[in-house]
Amino acid sequence: MLSDVSKKERKHMNFVPIDQLKEGMRLDRDVYLYDYKTCKVAMLRSGQVLTSAYIQKLCELQVLGAYIHSDDDQEEQSAHRLPRPRPPIKRALKQEAVTNLEHVFEMFDKNAQSINISHINQTLDVSKQLVTALKNNKNIELSIFNLKLYDDYTYNHSLGVSILAIAIGISMGMKTKDLYDLGLCALLHDIGKMSIPIEIIAKPAKLTPEEFEIVKLHPYKGAEFFLKHQLVSKKICAGILTHHEKFDGSGYPSGLKGDSIPLFGRIIAVADVYDALTSVRPYRKPSSPTEVLEYIMGGSGTAFDVEVVEAFLRKVSPYPVGSCVRLSNGEIAIVVAQNVRHPLRPQIRLLSEPDKILDLYNDRNYLSLVIENACNISTEDLDEELEEDQEQEEKIVE
Repeated sequence: MLSDVSKKERKHMNFVPIDQLKEGMRLDRDVYLYDYKTCKVAMLRSGQVLTSAYIQKLCELQVLGAYIHSDDDQEEQSAHRLPRPRPPIKRALKQEAVTNLEHVFEMFDKNAQSINISHINQTLDVSKQLVTALKNNKNIELSIFNLKLYDDYTYNHSLGVSILAIAIGISMGMKTKDLYDLGLCALLHDIGKMSIPIEIIAKPAKLTPEEFEIVKLHPYKGAEFFLKHQLVSKKICAGILTHHEKFDGSGYPSGLKGDSIPLFGRIIAVADVYDALTSVRPYRKPSSPTEVLEYIMGGSGTAFDVEVVEAFLRKVSPYPVGSCVRLSNGEIAIVVAQNVRHPLRPQIRLLSEPDKILDLYNDRNYLSLVIENACNISTEDLDEELEEDQEQEEKIVE
């Protein structure tokens, strides 16, 4: 739905044309700058004090003007400031998770010659911290941008699956203790792949039927290892064993169907597919988050549990609020709100018409308008560019 700014908001707006902007003025609203030459999006955040360099950049990009802060405008300033996407999990915690996973996977690789239960306990502690972080950010929208931080696929994938699985569990209303176990199960779900020859795991081509049969053993190998040495609960082992089962019975290793697949297995199945298909692999390029979401939604009720998919869609978005997107008509927009169950059709604000909001799902006038891809927004890039311009000017003066 296309909604104009309210009369109350108009009354307090202080829009200043570009030729009247002065140094020292403070922005009342975020300003997004799209450079058609470089196809980059930068932004000046609400509260930013304008400098001559910033004003010059606004002129170069043909910005008509900006909303400037006034002392009696506090509420309106807050209303127009777009949410700033924040990573739900701190980098230090991710690094801690990766380090602990390395120890556990090494234990498996050495055929349990040096079992150390402390590594399992430390990994469980990581799971608890992940649960706490995600529960403290109940409205967080997970996206590919805050899942992919490390190059090593094995550990990064396990971490990504754990974050996604916990988010799904929270969305389904699981108890905290169960969330701890679910997070640990997801962190350990692929440990059985350590038993597969590296030439198969890293093969830069499609696997042969014989090779795929070997890969299909990894859920069993992982569950067997933990059961044999009594390192985790049977519930966690069951989740590891069944994370490749499909809701219609076409999965492996046992061809389980429907609710006969343990809940942990059903949840991790969705999280595993999303993270795997959006990751770079030796044999293929990553699929876009949009493509993978469409794949998962298409598999709801067949490959995946309907309830799990719905919980997943409530927590995972290809276009989180505050993200920048390019539309099929060439326009650039900012996502301002989500439409539940329709993550590919959010509500957006056009950079060219910041006072209007387009509802891509509920307004029939925009059914043909689609989001083509996401754009990276960077305040740092703009500052670096301005610094480079200043350095060039100084050289010319010299």
